[in-house]
Amino acid sequence: MNTQDSQWADFLDRLVHDLREPLRSVGVFSELLAEMAAGRLGDEGEQALGEILGGASKMGILLQGLSGYSMALRESADSGSTASLQSAFKIVIAELDDRIRASNATVTAVNLPEVNAGLQTLMLLLRNLIGNALRFRSEAAPVIRVSATPEDAGMWAIQVEDNGIGIAPEDCEAIFEPFMRVEGKKYAGAGLGLSICRKIVEAHGGTIRMQSSPDRGSTCTFTLPEA
Repeated sequence: MNTQDSQWADFLDRLVHDLREPLRSVGVFSELLAEMAAGRLGDEGEQALGEILGGASKMGILLQGLSGYSMALRESADSGSTASLQSAFKIVIAELDDRIRASNATVTAVNLPEVNAGLQTLMLLLRNLIGNALRFRSEAAPVIRVSATPEDAGMWAIQVEDNGIGIAPEDCEAIFEPFMRVEGKKYAGAGLGLSICRKIVEAHGGTIRMQSSPDRGSTCTFTLPEA
């Protein structure tokens, strides 16, 4: 990890730490106020309180994203650390089971190898990419497929394909920038998931790209060194 990334990671860690406690207080006392004043605030008061609670929830999501981005900044390639993508996939699918069932999604994996990266790192990658595919789904039940193919120079190319809403081809590079949310406020999130993926992949000597078009799904392809 270079000096600049280290400094940014330290700053984000302090920021997240210092903001979590006051945010927790806002959430707790807002919920307490809602219980104490139930039925007495009127429509406008209830709406205002709902906005406060909604804002606190969105801030919590943002802080979680910043914490993940800090973790990604600290990632560095480790030739002595290898893990199975298949194992990472199974754990992530178990973690996302409620969301998968709720959306009636089909999530499969084919030919996932061992690569030069830690298990937690692979889980973070797949959690973000599969989570995005579940979030940005179309009206049809999500179909998500994870696969891998060997490349030259001892690299594996891993693809995460979905049948979601897709994005315009001209936005396929911009979505990897921090806080970039092509769909605006329609979908919850901090706009950091793909930035985290890029940081991790590049720290391990790989590349990442997105191919997509509206209403035709997306395919994210990233490369990692073979074990």
